[in-house]
Amino acid sequence: MKCFSLKGKTVLITGASGGIGLALVKGFVEASANVIATDLNPEPIKASIKNDCVIPFKLDVSNADEIKNVLQQARAYFDPVTVLINNAGIKSNERLIDGDVNKIQKTLSINADSVLGLTRIVYKDSLRNFGGAIINIGSSISSKGAVFNYQAGGADYCYSKAIVHDMTQLLAYETACQNVTVNAIAPGIIQTPLHGRPAEETEQRHKGRIPLGRVGQPEDIVGAAVFLASEAASYITGQVLHVNGGMVMSD
Repeated sequence: MKCFSLKGKTVLITGASGGIGLALVKGFVEASANVIATDLNPEPIKASIKNDCVIPFKLDVSNADEIKNVLQQARAYFDPVTVLINNAGIKSNERLIDGDVNKIQKTLSINADSVLGLTRIVYKDSLRNFGGAIINIGSSISSKGAVFNYQAGGADYCYSKAIVHDMTQLLAYETACQNVTVNAIAPGIIQTPLHGRPAEETEQRHKGRIPLGRVGQPEDIVGAAVFLASEAASYITGQVLHVNGGMVMSD
């Protein structure tokens, strides 16, 4: 169906060198989009994907000058960005009540503050004039942080992703008049390098509490992202879509 096509759209993906990010790059290429694939280390992107529709860039998402430079360089290859996927983030394991304050602040800076900073720059550069879609990668774990945070990340991680969920709704409200949709995808337990355990251990540890009976794979996030970036989702904004095999069921 035409409403699901991403042909001609320019998509910027952060944290694109592995795990969910690299799966998203591959998925959006398959959906006929042009992809600006960014990461602190873009070499795995170059090694994994040989396609003129993908341009890898080195990017520190906390550096405003680097962001502006990447957007400027990308215009030599593609049209302005109309889909932004804020995927870059770090895992951490700090308690809020007595954890290392510097580590907590680093987690918040990368997982939340940088999402807002990058979004503001891309919005000013292209989205406010052309419309489009912003997709933030949150976390189902943050919905039940007190229950799950020591099984898949620390309390500071949950805190940072909860901020992303609320930010998603606030930005959706503020940008709606520019025809920009803002939604979040909240993955459950996904087997990625960030998760930090062998696949067999992760399955043994978590599959018993996942109704669909398995830990998720990075590819499980792709369909939701492609849908939210397409015209088929043009009347959906301010939503947090949980992709977790039923592990967390919200009211």
